[in-house]
Amino acid sequence: MKRKALLATMLGVVLTVSVSACSSSAAGGSSSASPYELVDGNDTLHLLVASDAAPFASVNADGKFEGFDVALLTEITKRLDLKLDVKGQDFDTVLPTIAIGKADAAASSIADTDERRKTVTFSLPTYTGVMSVTVPKDSSISDAKDLKGKKVGVKSASRNAEYAEDNWKGTELVYFSDENAMFNALQTGSIDGAFFDGQSADKYVQQYDVKIAFSAVNDDNRGAAIVLRQKAPKLREAVNKTLREILEDGTYKKIFEKWVTTEPSQRQIDFLTEYYDAHPSDDYPAK
Repeated sequence: MKRKALLATMLGVVLTVSVSACSSSAAGGSSSASPYELVDGNDTLHLLVASDAAPFASVNADGKFEGFDVALLTEITKRLDLKLDVKGQDFDTVLPTIAIGKADAAASSIADTDERRKTVTFSLPTYTGVMSVTVPKDSSISDAKDLKGKKVGVKSASRNAEYAEDNWKGTELVYFSDENAMFNALQTGSIDGAFFDGQSADKYVQQYDVKIAFSAVNDDNRGAAIVLRQKAPKLREAVNKTLREILEDGTYKKIFEKWVTTEPSQRQIDFLTEYYDAHPSDDYPAK
């Protein structure tokens, strides 16, 4: 099913959580109504993640969610005196779920785009990276022109899919709901290449007989951010204010270096510092 058609369909139905687990965060949350416009009206922020998006979000051996985004949201909710409930869901259903008010936030290295801002809003960015075409080691694919007539896997409703649709005419795009299924298709030869986020591509290259053919970056890159409901401006302002504090006091660096081990933290810190300075309002992004 095409990405836009899938999103339109999911907006009209109640979505089913395919994987769920809880991650405890803030101790000491009160039972009184929260000032942050949370969906259940109390002191628990309900977060959705894609459960196969390591190192940003994944399920560990104990059935608990972990990763960079989970740790970052745990720290944010702790500082806001909130509890955190984490559930896993297929990536292409995450944003529609936020849009219809069934959860407060989502985070799995999700890019902030104009198209997505039509139904949800975003925090200040938390990460920026590249997108990489991953192929078998014996593949002759080395740049975008080699993709013509080839089958390339993309994750449904992802920024990568949008980029591929706009830039790779003549390429047969094959849509997958999760990265594991896409990588399995690459291994079995069902597709010629797979278009992953850079972190995921690095992970597969380190573990399997594949290579990165080339990488790409969107021209309008705002980085990845925390997805939030449009009807929760107070939550967005509080999250943005807390993100600034976490970056300034060194907590961001500690979280990043614990969970993202394939790249230096300074590149991210420089990007975020420059971006935060250029967008001084915690109301960003205003609709």
